[in-house]
Amino acid sequence: MSRKPCRWHLLAATIAISISALSASWAAEPGEGTEEPALDPGAAAPALHSAAERYRALMDRWKPPTPGQPLSPGDRTPRVAELRNILKLYGDYRGTPGPLAADSQPDSQRYDSALSRAIESYQRRHGLEVTGDADPATLAQLSVSPADRAGQLEVNAARWQKLAKGTGDRYLLVNVPAFELQLVEKGRVTLRMKTVVGKTSTRTPMLRSRVTNVVFNPTWTVPRSILLTDLLPKARNNPEAMHKRGYRVVNYGSRETRPISPETISSAAEGQATLRQIPGHGNSLGRVKFVLPNKQAIFLHDTQAQSLFEHNERAFSHGCIRLKEPEELAYALLRPQGWDRTRVAEATTGDETLNIRVENPPRLFISYLTAWIDADGRPHFRRDIYQQDSREAPENAGDRRGE
Repeated sequence: MSRKPCRWHLLAATIAISISALSASWAAEPGEGTEEPALDPGAAAPALHSAAERYRALMDRWKPPTPGQPLSPGDRTPRVAELRNILKLYGDYRGTPGPLAADSQPDSQRYDSALSRAIESYQRRHGLEVTGDADPATLAQLSVSPADRAGQLEVNAARWQKLAKGTGDRYLLVNVPAFELQLVEKGRVTLRMKTVVGKTSTRTPMLRSRVTNVVFNPTWTVPRSILLTDLLPKARNNPEAMHKRGYRVVNYGSRETRPISPETISSAAEGQATLRQIPGHGNSLGRVKFVLPNKQAIFLHDTQAQSLFEHNERAFSHGCIRLKEPEELAYALLRPQGWDRTRVAEATTGDETLNIRVENPPRLFISYLTAWIDADGRPHFRRDIYQQDSREAPENAGDRRGE
C-alpha cells in the first residue's frame, strides 16, 4: 500500500514557501483522480524565483553525501546520518532521529522507517521510482547541490513564463521530462496520463499547435529517416515478415501501393517511394492518432508497446508522443460533439480508417519543464533527459548566493 507523500516542511528561517495559487497536479501519479486544480503558469515563475533564493540560502549548511553503495532500511552507517541531515534540510524528513540505541540515545546512523518515508517523499518530488531505498538514482539526485537546483529553478521560471502566454481556458500540456500529458479545462486537470517521448537521439521537439483531428485505425507512412535506418534493412532481410506486419510500398508520384519486393525496396531506397503500414491491430500507431499541424511531423498516438509504460523514465520513441490511454483522450475531445465511450470503442475496432475533425480544437503545448512548485510550496524536479537545462542556464547561475 503506498503512503501519502510527506508535506514540505522547510526550516522557517530559510525555505518556508507558501504558494496557494499552485497545485500538486504534477505531483500525483498519472491516472489518479480528475478535476484537480491545474498549475497556474502565470503564478509559476514568481514561485520558482522565490524557491531558487531559498535553495541558495541552503548552501552554507549543505554537504554532499559520501559516495558509496545503496542503502536500505535496517542499514547502520554514518552515511545514514548524512542522508537524514540532507532530507531535514530539504524538508522531507519529519521523524525523530531513529530508534533508541543501547545507551537510550537516538541512533541517527540507523536507516529506520522515518528515514524511509523521507526518502519516499524525496523520490516523489524528483520523479524517481518510489521505493524508500537510497538506490543509485536517488543518491545521484541527493548529490546535486542546492546551488545547482537554484539554477534549475531559474531556468524553468523562464519556461513557465513563456507557457503562460496563450494557454486559454482549454489546452493540452505535454511535459516531456515528466513523461505526462494533461488536459486542462478552466483551471482544472480533467485528464492526465503517462506518455512515451523521444529518445535522446530522436528528441521530441518543443512546439505549440492544436489537436485538429482524431484518426481511428490510422495508416502509418514511414518517415524517411526511420525508413533508411530501421525498416529498409528489415524489409531486405525478411520481406515476408514485413508484409505480414502490414507494410506496403507506396510510390510518391502515383500513390500506387505495391507489395514489398526487391524492385520496390530499391525504389524506396532511391527516394521514389516509401513504406506505409495498413490499419489494424499490428499498426505501429495503434488504434488512435491525434493530428496536430506542425513542421516536424510530430503527433500523439496509441502504441502496441504498452509494457513501456511500466518504466519510470520513458524516452523510447522516434520523437512522436505515445499515449497510455488514447481512447480516453479521444473521448474527452469528441464528447462535446456527441461521442460517448461506446462510440469511441466501436471506432477503434476493425480496420476502417475514420478521420474525425475536432470542432473546437484545443491548444497543445509540448514543453520541457524540469521544475515546478506545488500547492504546499514544495519544489518538484525532473531529470534533464535532453541536457536542455545546462544549455539554457545563465553562466554561473547555480553559484549565485542571496543576490
